[in-house]
Amino acid sequence: MQYFPFRRKRSNESRQSRFRRTSTDIPQFSPSTSPSPSPSTGKEGDRRGSSSSTRPSAYHHSRKQSETDLGPLGLNVIFTPKNRQKVDIVFIHGLGGTSRKTWSKNGDPELFWPLKFLPQEPYICLSRIFTFGYNANFLSAGNVSTSVLDFAKDLLFDLKFAKGDQKEDLNIGKVPLVFVVHSMGGLIVKEAYMQGQNDPEYEAVIKAISAVTFLATPHRGTNLAELLNRILRSTFFTNSKHYVSELGKNSFTLQKLNEQFRHIAPRLDIVSFYETQPTSIGLKNSRVMILEKDSSILGYPGERSKALDADHHSVCKYDSPQDPNYVAVKNALQSLIAKITLANQSNDDSSSVGNKLVSLKPLLGIIELPDIDYIFFRDQWSHGTCTWLLDEKDYLEWLRPPTPQSSLFWLSGGAAAGKFGDRGKRSLSLLLRSIAYQVALSKPSLLGSILQLKDQGIDFETATPRTIWERLFKAIVFKAEENEPMYWVIDGLDEADDPRAITRLLFEVCGSPIPIRILFVGRETTEIATSFQKVPKQLGFGSMSIKGHKEDLSHYIQQELNLSGDARFREDVAETIARESQKNFLNQLIYQWVRLAVETLNLCHSREDIELALQQLPIGMQAFYDRMALSIAQKTDSGQRRLASAILQSVTTTLHVLTVTELSQALYEEAFGILDFQRSIIDVCCGFIVINKDGYVAMVHHTAREYLLDGVDRPFHVERSAAHKQMFLSCMRFLMTVGLRAKIDSKQQPVFLNYAASSWHAHLVATSADDGEVAETLNKFLSGRWVLTWIQVLASTDQLRVLIQASRHLSRYVGKQRQNDDDPNQRQIIVKLELARSWLEDFAKIVGKFGGILRQNPGSIHKLIPPFCPPDSAIYQQFGKLKDKSLVVSGFSNQNWDDSLARLSYGLGTYATSISAVGAQIATLVPSGTVFLHDSSNFEETVASPITHGGRVYSMVSNTSATLLVTYGYHTIKLWHTRTGNCKLSIDNLQSRPRPLTMLFSENDQSLLIGSDDRRIRSLDLNPESRSWKIVADLEEPELEGHFLNSPNHMALDQKGKLVSVAYRGHPLSAWEIDGPVHVGHCWRTRDVLARGEVIEAVWHPHQPEILGLYIEGVIFRWRPYDDETEEFAAGASRLAMSTDGSLIVTGDVRGTVKVFTTADLTNLYQLVSEDNVLGLAFSPDLRRFYDVRGNYGNVWEPNALLKFVEQQNNDTEGESEIGSLAQTCNHSESVLRRVDSITSLAASPTGRLYCSGTEKGAVHLYDTQRGKLPNIYESRSFLSIEQVTWSHDGRYVCFSDSSKRVFIQTIDQNVGGSDGSLETTAPISVKTSLDGPITQLLFHLDSTQVMVSSSSSACTISLASASITVSANIGIAGCRLTIHPLDPTLMLCIGPDDIHIFDWKLSLRQAFKMEQSLSQSRFSCSQGQERVVEILPTADKKHMLVQIERTKENTFLLLEAPSNTTAVSETADRADIGDVSTSIFPTELRFSFSPLILHALDLLPSGHLIFLSRDFSICFTRVPIQQDLLPSSLPPNPRMESESDTQHEAANTLRSPKASGSTKSKSDDPKPLFWLPRDWISRDCIALCKVWRNERSFLCPRNGEVAVVRCAAMV
Repeated sequence: MQYFPFRRKRSNESRQSRFRRTSTDIPQFSPSTSPSPSPSTGKEGDRRGSSSSTRPSAYHHSRKQSETDLGPLGLNVIFTPKNRQKVDIVFIHGLGGTSRKTWSKNGDPELFWPLKFLPQEPYICLSRIFTFGYNANFLSAGNVSTSVLDFAKDLLFDLKFAKGDQKEDLNIGKVPLVFVVHSMGGLIVKEAYMQGQNDPEYEAVIKAISAVTFLATPHRGTNLAELLNRILRSTFFTNSKHYVSELGKNSFTLQKLNEQFRHIAPRLDIVSFYETQPTSIGLKNSRVMILEKDSSILGYPGERSKALDADHHSVCKYDSPQDPNYVAVKNALQSLIAKITLANQSNDDSSSVGNKLVSLKPLLGIIELPDIDYIFFRDQWSHGTCTWLLDEKDYLEWLRPPTPQSSLFWLSGGAAAGKFGDRGKRSLSLLLRSIAYQVALSKPSLLGSILQLKDQGIDFETATPRTIWERLFKAIVFKAEENEPMYWVIDGLDEADDPRAITRLLFEVCGSPIPIRILFVGRETTEIATSFQKVPKQLGFGSMSIKGHKEDLSHYIQQELNLSGDARFREDVAETIARESQKNFLNQLIYQWVRLAVETLNLCHSREDIELALQQLPIGMQAFYDRMALSIAQKTDSGQRRLASAILQSVTTTLHVLTVTELSQALYEEAFGILDFQRSIIDVCCGFIVINKDGYVAMVHHTAREYLLDGVDRPFHVERSAAHKQMFLSCMRFLMTVGLRAKIDSKQQPVFLNYAASSWHAHLVATSADDGEVAETLNKFLSGRWVLTWIQVLASTDQLRVLIQASRHLSRYVGKQRQNDDDPNQRQIIVKLELARSWLEDFAKIVGKFGGILRQNPGSIHKLIPPFCPPDSAIYQQFGKLKDKSLVVSGFSNQNWDDSLARLSYGLGTYATSISAVGAQIATLVPSGTVFLHDSSNFEETVASPITHGGRVYSMVSNTSATLLVTYGYHTIKLWHTRTGNCKLSIDNLQSRPRPLTMLFSENDQSLLIGSDDRRIRSLDLNPESRSWKIVADLEEPELEGHFLNSPNHMALDQKGKLVSVAYRGHPLSAWEIDGPVHVGHCWRTRDVLARGEVIEAVWHPHQPEILGLYIEGVIFRWRPYDDETEEFAAGASRLAMSTDGSLIVTGDVRGTVKVFTTADLTNLYQLVSEDNVLGLAFSPDLRRFYDVRGNYGNVWEPNALLKFVEQQNNDTEGESEIGSLAQTCNHSESVLRRVDSITSLAASPTGRLYCSGTEKGAVHLYDTQRGKLPNIYESRSFLSIEQVTWSHDGRYVCFSDSSKRVFIQTIDQNVGGSDGSLETTAPISVKTSLDGPITQLLFHLDSTQVMVSSSSSACTISLASASITVSANIGIAGCRLTIHPLDPTLMLCIGPDDIHIFDWKLSLRQAFKMEQSLSQSRFSCSQGQERVVEILPTADKKHMLVQIERTKENTFLLLEAPSNTTAVSETADRADIGDVSTSIFPTELRFSFSPLILHALDLLPSGHLIFLSRDFSICFTRVPIQQDLLPSSLPPNPRMESESDTQHEAANTLRSPKASGSTKSKSDDPKPLFWLPRDWISRDCIALCKVWRNERSFLCPRNGEVAVVRCAAMV
């Protein structure tokens, strides 16, 4: 089914003929007859060269015309600067114009200003200048179906493929591109810009477009277009033109174009000039205004507009360089080009305001630009009304008060026109985010500061209003270095969800150093009036009512009343309307009544009709609405009644405003075949609907919506559930459109798609519970691939959180069905909804586990993600079992989703005790002096990790912006940059060595507040020059009778640093005001006044003076010290943490149980039962996760209960009254997890089928790909971890070692089909005395007779026959890795970062080489001691090796030739002199374009393809060109094959290849992701142990004590 009912039929010309032209199509033209240009200009005439070709019929014209002074068609260079141009400028004419005539006054070639004037101007002279001509002669008999789109496609083609005069490429797109456009030319540029967004072929051109200067462009059309087409139709030689029709007032084409263009316009600098003089139309000297101002101006944020003293024709033609109109246009162009030039000089495109604003929108959760409301109301405004306000004394005092203080002004009166039915716009959250966006738009200096909040990891779209206020306004906006006041206008205050919450919060602007003036507009209600009585004294306040200003009514009626007849008659009618509006009518609705009355009279055609209408004007809005409803009900055409019903059902229930285009696609069946859908909307809805100039459709007033929805006794009404059903079915029909995925992949998304994708579930939950059609449609959607395409749409538009909302709404919908399961029909519906119940959890989990993958590659939802989902999930059952088995995942025992998102491994012997969220990083403190930092998006250690303090550390704290971290140690306090890990400051502690109990950054991060166990609060100046200590408060606690006062064991500072709580072991908890200090009170136990209760955890609520804490016996308490109120709740916890917004707390205990509670009522939201003592807890900034630390590992949890709570909290503030209250009782959710025995080593049999893993607790597991898990090979009684494991080359043996340096060799039965797979294990062989340091590698001899065991500095050989050590030796190569010599299996290569040593199996040194890496020495000279060889991958011919070396978390890839000479130093070199060996080798450093993406090289296939783990945790596949001509001979020639001359002897010791002396930048195919690893697979174990199993075409990856096996058919 197609959803484009208004798309015109295309011409017979194919896309190929239009866009894929060949040189044979290019006609040859004679030279232009235009005057020759100066040497610095391009030649005049037709310069299209090879871009000229067979065009659509609109371009079949006489070449004589193009060769005259009127100007040529196509793209032509008219000026080229002497030096390389900085900018390209393209001039495009309008309707009836030509490429020269349009820009020349009176057709004079000397006044052709783009060529004659502009090249003389500063900055502009650096530009190359073009004209673009097209056949816009509406008087010719051209193709009547040619459209603006056709002209736009030709413009795009020429911009991409046009040639210069010498057939040279014009390379448009290499420098910024600026358009100067007149009239219809502006529409062509907008259309071309939109079309180019969807075609990769034009990507460079579109990205280059930087600015547009519009000269009298009819963005919203002109009323003269229809008149012109009528004239053309009436002539014999001409026809009406489609492109002329498209210029009609608010035509469908213009509305669609404006709707699409406004979303990408912020990327451009826009200047709009508009005409102010009427234009002669040649009819008896008649002159009319072709374009009004409101049609010539877009009204977008950042747009600059100016009037020109000219008519529509002369707005682009000038007398001289001194012409004021020319000066205005020239100045605008100079400003644009200067800005572009300077920006390019700084080479910092990302710093432009436009690009930053694009980044700001998703950060603040701004989906719809705030200017849409402004544009709508601007279109509603009647000129001349409300001008009295500008003279009112009270208003002027607010606008320009005598003192520079913040102030408020309340303008009360009539009802607003409503917010288009968009309930989301009523929330305080969106109000604050919208203000912040507009402040950033007007104050670019604040843009960067707000964008830095991205590092804090806060999801502002779901954050509470208080969090938004604190983080955006108090922390940034109010601290800006600004002197000018800010003005905020808040309209429709009475329509807000909670007006008192808005006023209460905004009263806090009194604390802003910047004067902020707020104008509130809305109806006077008791609630609002009461709230304004509490305005703080520090704020100025004024108010005024608009009631009684009848002159506004008169102005409106005079302007909008459009009646024929004499002036006296019109005045009488206006007076009657004004008089009738005052009769028995609520004042707040007078203006709405007048508007409807005027619209009614404007439809009258005779004086009698007008008089009758005046007599029948109803009194009151109710009567008016009754008449409108009756008009719909009495329509004789049933089709019109159905259309009216469908339209009103849609508009009354949509969650946000729709455009005419969106509505037409939503109502495809009803709107199909209608020629002018916009006009039909107005006609059939009888006044209930208004459409603004940009095509937005809304109810005439919110009271009209209430009228239609709330009464069944009306002449016509809208049944609420039926209306939601219609919208649900429309959304479903659209999302199940055939071919929708193809359109998405080609970036041709229909305009209604965004609404359908984001809103269907909200309409679903408001439908009737017993509607079988709804259930059937939902089941159909969820059972087909449409659901995957929907998820792809959400991912591509960065709206994945909609999945969480859909999960919540589905849960509510399914719950409604269960309430009625006694009904037999209802039971059938419930059966159909089993699939919906299965998808409930899937939607939420897909976001958490695959969100990053989907944002990067939305299409991965179709084939790459389903196989990684649990077997019992709906998405796996339907789409995970690929028929071609190209991707199969196995190895997990868990069949369902779990809540674990990641496991953070800190290493054996490490004992971490504290964890916190540092913005987008997770910080974990090890008291011995280390802080680990993990990226919260991929859980990889950051470049700053680990931070090593040096010595014992008590605690750590970060600032609110997450840029700084303080560690407080026993001897020193250190300040760190979290991004780099650099120590910014180190300060010695006080000599008394007080133990810190609480810390807080203060004074804009210039100082640190520290509360210590000596009962003092100190301030530490963090200025490197001063580093001073200052006692802020000395808390002299009086000892209470019957209690024992000792040193504090716990302190907590509130977020502002104004309050502190102090806990003791034998004394009640105290609260203090630091300023003074002033003692506030003691916290007494509720169950027994004599019970003291030791407080082990306490935290202040961030927004109110309230403490939540934990007693030692596990009781949670809430204490309000100023009210002396205490609550207690038994939780059995030992650790407690609070979310940043104060809405949640999380507790943990020694048994491993974690519980999440709401702070409002301590409701248990979620419970997790696991093992191991919980030592620390923290919430993520967005509240969707929490972290815990349990000694040598930490966990990241993301339960559905948190995701739904966050979305619920957001929707509660944003109001969902239309779909019913969704605030449900929080259902307790519990997750039980098994104990995890972490995998420490992993190996796979070279012969296939079998693989094994060693664990932290000393077990060796054996697995069969066909039979699953087999009996364990080994289990340690002393729980010593298995450090290394490897297989013999024939698959007969497994060798493994434990942490006590014992080696075991296990014989494996190859016929595992009928046995348990194991036969016998040798007695453990201890290598403790033979090796220094832990075992780092095990290596079997090729014939499986020996095993090499190595550490970082020594090695030994074990004989399998005798099960004993045969030889040991020190090898002394740090960071090395052993491998069998590819060409001689009797030898081993020991490859280190700088050396290669060749040993035999008796550990005799046979040869040594020094790797000369002159390419990298300077780059890595500072990283000595941090280098190690990560991987050695031999090529298929065994002659070369690809070596990955890790240097300070950067990778180097070297290509080595396998050494063939192994006797040069074997008999003479002493082991102690290894470092003095003079033989050099010159490897080739491979610098792939994708090298920075490689995290771990996994395998080099015989086909020459490299498989690697990328930094975005995808497994990638790419061809590496390992060819003979790329590989220099990197080893010395064999002395036995060469003569013994001195020159040859020298060559044997220092080989230098010309090709190896510099780096070799290899060309290779772009890496292709085979699949991505789910987020919860990513850990240190994954990165260190994952491997490719070539025999099985599989990838092995450890996860939570199990091994995932990903079989991928592409791994060949």
